[in-house]
Amino acid sequence: MTRSLIAVLLLALAAPVCDTRAQNADASKGYAPGLNEIMIMTQIRHAKLWLAGDVGNWDLADYEIDELKEGLEDVVKYFPSYKDIPVGQMIEATIMAPIGEVESAIKARDRAQFIAAYDKLTAACNTCHQSANRPFIVIQRPTASEFPNQSFAPKRP
Repeated sequence: MTRSLIAVLLLALAAPVCDTRAQNADASKGYAPGLNEIMIMTQIRHAKLWLAGDVGNWDLADYEIDELKEGLEDVVKYFPSYKDIPVGQMIEATIMAPIGEVESAIKARDRAQFIAAYDKLTAACNTCHQSANRPFIVIQRPTASEFPNQSFAPKRP
């Protein structure tokens, strides 16, 4: 396991999620994830989406974009507003259209279209972070796989 993946996992475990959950969940309804928990998973899905699409594993890319979209839908559901920032509206306005473009590229199995759409999605993530007063969170294309235990190559028949 690489140092950066270990660091991400340690940050996820050490992050103060209890306050966030307490603000957004009724104890009688059970567990609700913290915003940072959802966003860490979003970052992982974003990376895996690139790793799959970059090598043309369209089935895995389709799975990852769907999971990424579901995670962001959870943000909209659990955190329509966070610290007086309309996170739900920001995601709807900024992120969902680029996700649709990535989905179209995956369905077309078009690597060039995928790269352009992925880069738009990444830029939209960064725009959202800046608008949410989190400009220090900058997302980019992965430069290497942080998942040495997973093959991203498409399975050949």
